[in-house]
Amino acid sequence: MTMQVGEQVKLASMPNVIFKIIKKNTDGSFEVEAKLGNQHISYGHIAPEMLRRVQSPH
Repeated sequence: MTMQVGEQVKLASMPNVIFKIIKKNTDGSFEVEAKLGNQHISYGHIAPEMLRRVQSPH
């Protein structure tokens, strides 16, 4: 399964923060962002292996 823009994910290096995929790059990496209060954190060129999907509650 591939990850899609708009999905919520966690970064391996920051497991307590939920990020949202905002872009898939042509090399297969992703751009992600998170909002923490009034802070905006974003990272680019993140390999898919570094991301984990956030499980939606059932």
